Amino acid sequence: MLYAITVSAGLETIAREELSERFADTGHLKIIGRKPQRILFEYTGNPRELLSLRIAENLFLILKQMPKMTRSRSSLAVLSRSLERFNFKATLECCRQIGIKTRKRMPFRVTSRLSGKRNFRRVDLQRVIERALIDRGWYSGSSKSALDVWAEVHGDDGYLSIRLSPNDMAQRPYKQAHIPASLKPTLAYSMVRLSRPHPEDVFLDAMCGAGTLLLERALIKRYRYLIGGDVSTDALDATVSNFGRKHQPCQFFHWDAQSLPLRSNTVDKIVCNLPFGETIGNVPELTSLYRQCLREYERVLNPRGRMVLLTSQSRLLNDELKQRRSLRISQQLTVDVRGMRAWMCVIRPKTK
Repeated sequence: MLYAITVSAGLETIAREELSERFADTGHLKIIGRKPQRILFEYTGNPRELLSLRIAENLFLILKQMPKMTRSRSSLAVLSRSLERFNFKATLECCRQIGIKTRKRMPFRVTSRLSGKRNFRRVDLQRVIERALIDRGWYSGSSKSALDVWAEVHGDDGYLSIRLSPNDMAQRPYKQAHIPASLKPTLAYSMVRLSRPHPEDVFLDAMCGAGTLLLERALIKRYRYLIGGDVSTDALDATVSNFGRKHQPCQFFHWDAQSLPLRSNTVDKIVCNLPFGETIGNVPELTSLYRQCLREYERVLNPRGRMVLLTSQSRLLNDELKQRRSLRISQQLTVDVRGMRAWMCVIRPKTK
């Protein structure tokens, strides 16, 4: 069966790595291709296992690649005829394995996406698919049990899919307490992966917010110690609530990340979502914050350690790193954060 996962922009390489790490050795996986925000792959194992992917926003079963969708409305007629002959037996069996209830008269809803100049609209594409499925005996419905059918056409690329994942696949059950601008778990997972987790890690998030980065580190692999802190007591309360009594040993502090009460060279990994400047509009104040935080992070970091920092202020971060001269960016990814361009930067001490 052909599947696709969607991910946040910029995380395609990490998504491919997770897929290979999790399933390549089973003999069930064959990655077909990587597209913007999407990985296509064949998988012959139980599809329910794919729901455990931590970077995926959505999981789709690809029913078919659409016939070449030209600008002409005749493309819609070709699509309609191909659906008349389509055998849904394997599709419905896959849905049952996932846990989706199926029936002879299947309720469904269609989501359509269309880009590029064409002589038909997105709603025209949606209606053609709806009519074809109704003619097969299905019926259009909006209930929770309705099958999510997706039609996406971008350029010459077109896919008809069924979404197998629930709406909250990208969320985590641990995240019961939230704070404004809290980091998305899939982004946090990606940052933790970039830190190269090791079972002996002392792991620090000095601006921990609701604790998402710390929790993703706790779940990905064994560790020696988790340390979190924040200047906001509301954020610390959210972290404590989300952790509960799990994931020991860990410790949380009410502090200012510009002055950490930690001994030098005692932390192996620092992963942090730096302020984007939304709450600190004053440029000199933000510059001072970055400078002081980098000074403290470098001080407490093991000389063989690694930082992963997320920021929308790449120029500011680069300028401060040039000033320090003892740190270097070894890897950088451009990502989308709440519709804003941002950068994940892997930073390491320079070897002498």
